[in-house]
Amino acid sequence: MKKIYSHENLTMVHSALNLLQLEGIECVIKNEHYGSGGHVGLEAVPIELWVKDDASAPAAITHIEKNFSANETRTEWTCKSCGEINEGSFDICWKCQHSRG
Repeated sequence: MKKIYSHENLTMVHSALNLLQLEGIECVIKNEHYGSGGHVGLEAVPIELWVKDDASAPAAITHIEKNFSANETRTEWTCKSCGEINEGSFDICWKCQHSRG
């Protein structure tokens, strides 16, 4: 299995799951019950989408980027405040809550 997408909002992850299922790509959601429901804060846990077959990951990522990432920068970034590396879907550092900008 390979993680291909994460977001703080459960609806976004389920939308990505549905898109990939329509393409015949089997996926599972992790952290679904620990997610924050879209609220960013100290308790926020990103909800993750994983493909079951690693070989399908490139196609899955392409579909997600085409449909969900138009307004998001997907590359990792380093927090200017604490130096922590954050996933591209985060606008606020998960460790120190400092803004990406």
